[in-house]
Amino acid sequence: MERKKAYYWCTCLQMITPIKVRRLIEEAGGPSEVFGQSDEKLVQMGFTAREQRIYHEACAMEKTIEAEYEKLSQSGIRFVTIEDEEYPVLLKEVADRPIGLFVKGNLPKSDFPKIAIVGARACSSYGKECAEEIARELSAAGAQIVSGMAYGIDCCSQKAALEAGSSYAVLGGGVDICYPRENIGLYEKLIRQGGVISEMRPKTRSIPVLFPRRNRIISGICDAVIIIEARKKSGSLITAEFAGEQGRSVYAVPGSIFSDLSEGCHELIRNGAVLLSSPQEILADFKLEAAARKMHRQKMPLTEIEQDVYRFIEREPVHMEILLQKTGYPAGTLCSALFQMELKGYISEEAGGCYKRTFNV
Repeated sequence: MERKKAYYWCTCLQMITPIKVRRLIEEAGGPSEVFGQSDEKLVQMGFTAREQRIYHEACAMEKTIEAEYEKLSQSGIRFVTIEDEEYPVLLKEVADRPIGLFVKGNLPKSDFPKIAIVGARACSSYGKECAEEIARELSAAGAQIVSGMAYGIDCCSQKAALEAGSSYAVLGGGVDICYPRENIGLYEKLIRQGGVISEMRPKTRSIPVLFPRRNRIISGICDAVIIIEARKKSGSLITAEFAGEQGRSVYAVPGSIFSDLSEGCHELIRNGAVLLSSPQEILADFKLEAAARKMHRQKMPLTEIEQDVYRFIEREPVHMEILLQKTGYPAGTLCSALFQMELKGYISEEAGGCYKRTFNV
């Protein structure tokens, strides 16, 4: 059997740990020789009874492998093995790297920084704004944003990244299944402007046990990981832990001391993660600061009245009535100034007639 197809056959062992599968390939003499090992050999290699059952079920799939493999390209799915030049260079360094990746779209380019942004599914408006601004600025400066396409921080960062550049999603299930289904629009855009990636075979459903495996690939592909909002037992902390083990840089965005969404990030910072308070910090770390300055030079300046009003607007939302009192301007003048500042990207309007500064100012 052709070597690449043999690797594809080996993905039938996906519920066995990647380290064991790779050892099996090595000791068998290559992917083409994997299927045909004795139970005694499997036991010697530490295979459990469950793993032996998985192995024998995979052995019985030989007749269907050829047909399955041919259908991949028809479905717009590519299979990239660990031996292919296209396989992510950084991921090859990871001890439990997958033997292959299924891809719809493309894999991240090797010559541009790859930054993961992950965090809480049920994020706050503050977390959402942080994710959007950080992702947008990094993407515009040339970084490639990687995440898991989950609700909350993941999809907020990826949508913003796609406005300025590219983004890549690593899924817990097969690349042919959009999960969560509500993110179908994002999923399709990622395929066009970046890529959707998984080590799991097509038709594999996303289940909780697969998410930690997905997380190690997210961090493994990337140069750095940014955590935005995470509770104490958040899955994002698993990604941060993998990143630390893999020698990646870990950044955490601080939050309110009154919110449980901040507990995970604050714990990371106490344990040595880099406190990230501005996109410019990570842009500088990856020598992308020139692009960041260019972005800010393009921002239109404020008029004298707008500058005066801007002094009274902070990160936390402030109501228009308070601005009327503090600035002393007529309502019409103030409304016009607020409208222009929002168009220029200095402030954003919040619910209830409130305004606040945008993150990147």
